[in-house]
Amino acid sequence: MTYQTVPLSTALGAEVKGVDLTHIDPSQAQSLNELWLEHHVLVIRDSPVTEDELVEFARSFGPIESARRMSPLASRPEIMVISNIREGDAALGALPDGELYWHFDRVHQKVPNKAGVLHSIELPLKGGETRFSNMCEAYDALSEETKRKLDGLTALNTYQYGQTKSTDKQLTEDSPSAVHPVVRTLPETGKKALYVCRLMTDRILELPEAESDELLNELFDHCERPEFTYEHSWKVGDTLIWDNRCVLHARNDFNENERRLLKRVTVGDTVAPAV
Repeated sequence: MTYQTVPLSTALGAEVKGVDLTHIDPSQAQSLNELWLEHHVLVIRDSPVTEDELVEFARSFGPIESARRMSPLASRPEIMVISNIREGDAALGALPDGELYWHFDRVHQKVPNKAGVLHSIELPLKGGETRFSNMCEAYDALSEETKRKLDGLTALNTYQYGQTKSTDKQLTEDSPSAVHPVVRTLPETGKKALYVCRLMTDRILELPEAESDELLNELFDHCERPEFTYEHSWKVGDTLIWDNRCVLHARNDFNENERRLLKRVTVGDTVAPAV
């Protein structure tokens, strides 16, 4: 199966045309996987789907994980609701408001997820765009000296659920944490990707604290450079999948008084990040 693609930026991402999300056969799934490995972010526009159809589409890319917390706005356990819709003072979805710092999902766990699928249902008039950054391109752009410096380094990643800024993170003994290589390799392509992020990466374990802080801040700034990024302006009915192993993402702020509702499916992985 050959799909028509339109590049979304020079750094990463492609809009895929001609996809029927209500029916993905094995040949189509293989084609979409190949495009996903090439472009890291795929977008299918104007494609309203049911929760059942969204889960089945996501299953084309790997095993599906259950959402950490069920929402009354979803009927299936695999659906994570990202929304600022409230019932009284209670948010009915996760990550309801505001800007969200650059991060990899679940990098604070021993086996982070492989991919994320988002489907947009209600959107504010402006704001709430999702930004993506290509960590394969970011790694390739490093000097050879820096690449040698990063060789063999590992980092501690932590998170407090619900926090959107590293400055707000308040850890406890129960906060999840994991150690991963600073540079990981994608098993299908052999590409190397930087694997640190501003929201969750706390410390490079092999370096003194001051040296670790200096290097991480340099890497964070490098990872977020505009030439590596694509900003997705959502339209109702968009379905988007990104490679969580090599793509950072972040969210722009938006008006908290305007409703925003997206449904997400998480594609799991079976192996921990490796050099």
